[in-house]
Amino acid sequence: MKKYKFYLPVLLLILASCNKKFLDLTPVSTIAPGQFFKTASDAVTAVNGCYASLAQGSQYGSTFEVLMEARADNFTDQDPSSNAGQNYQINRYSDNPGNTNFYNAWVGVYNGIFRCNTLLTAIDGINMDESLKNRIKGEARFIRALSYFNLVRLWGPVPLLTTAVDPVQAATLKRDDVAAVYKQVEEDLTFAAANLPATYAATELGRVTNGAAKGLLGKVYLYQKKYAAAQTVLQEVIDNKVFTLLPKVADVFSTTNKYNAEILFAVRYAKGVANQDHGFWYANSQTITVDTTLLKAYNAADLRRPLSESVKPAGNANMMPRKFVDDPVNGNAGNDFPVLRFADVLLMQAEVLNEVGYSTGGNAFTYLNMIRTRAGLSTLSSTDLPDQTSFRNEIYLQRRLELPFECDRWFDLVRTNRAVAEILVNKKVTLPAFRLIYPIPQQEIDIMNNKATFPQNQGYD
Repeated sequence: MKKYKFYLPVLLLILASCNKKFLDLTPVSTIAPGQFFKTASDAVTAVNGCYASLAQGSQYGSTFEVLMEARADNFTDQDPSSNAGQNYQINRYSDNPGNTNFYNAWVGVYNGIFRCNTLLTAIDGINMDESLKNRIKGEARFIRALSYFNLVRLWGPVPLLTTAVDPVQAATLKRDDVAAVYKQVEEDLTFAAANLPATYAATELGRVTNGAAKGLLGKVYLYQKKYAAAQTVLQEVIDNKVFTLLPKVADVFSTTNKYNAEILFAVRYAKGVANQDHGFWYANSQTITVDTTLLKAYNAADLRRPLSESVKPAGNANMMPRKFVDDPVNGNAGNDFPVLRFADVLLMQAEVLNEVGYSTGGNAFTYLNMIRTRAGLSTLSSTDLPDQTSFRNEIYLQRRLELPFECDRWFDLVRTNRAVAEILVNKKVTLPAFRLIYPIPQQEIDIMNNKATFPQNQGYD
């Protein structure tokens, strides 16, 4: 008899009290949806649980840093034995479908989607203010969109669910086309952008805004090379002037200045508060070091270089990038994890404008130079970057220097078709093309047991 594990998450581990500030994610007992979803307060509490899924160790709390950063060329893992060598295997491209990182992330993300779907299914039955209802829907749909964006980038075709499913239904699931997944992501983010506010009160800081939804939608368009659509939505984020670059790049990551004007969306943590401190993989790993190729890529005058250096926080034996140092306690840090920030938006828009059509003037150079100037570097002109190719390469370089360790580098390499070449140069390792996406966890392959509708990714059979 089959055991259907695929969608058997615990029903909504509600991790927030609606009577407290948004960040106060105090655990309460599990409640069945039919009994729980009755009031507006119930809906707020439930959407807080959706946010909390992102903070778990299976996502931004730990595993994503392994899958999205260790895979690329900003880190080197020196230990083939820790964690049964599984992180090392991912870093060195020798992983297999049985690697527990894959199963943990797969289940963690789908549990978060389950929370969103359960809320979205139930909320229309609640008699509550319509604007608040639509805001909560927008928050849940943003989180679902982010979750599917991560899934499709990690694994390619994945099951696309917009309602909660039971174990019997789970037995019939198939891997949906990448295009279908992206279509749903776009629809969710479009709804979120139309129904979320531009800002929140201080007690609600960390909730998704319409600017965050538009920024992520612009990134989704960029990944699909829908440059015209990306240009429109990213320009809206820039022109709205809700977000801005901080004068000093180091201040972006200060734990005394969290969720500052540069942060569109971050996964929130608070050290010393139950269930809120960050089990940072960067703080817990004893074997990773920042790769020398990254450090050598910085100009000596670049103010971002010190943020990328490996340092030992006080009271901790492990090395971690300076930008995330928060003097961890027992490996737990209280700094937020930035999922999307304004520097990324500017670099994306500069890239998009260049892809639409290189110009010797205009906003593409303006946005690129905003990033360079903040970093302490000189501005560039068409004399320095005389064509589309040279401008494109400068954008790629600035993305690596501006966004290391923020779960962008690996995906940037893959989406721009540079992964194989860059890994060979920087890590002296041959990267087989099939490893540009990960294997479906072996546990899921065994459970579904249907090669026609639920096949393993090519190369991992």
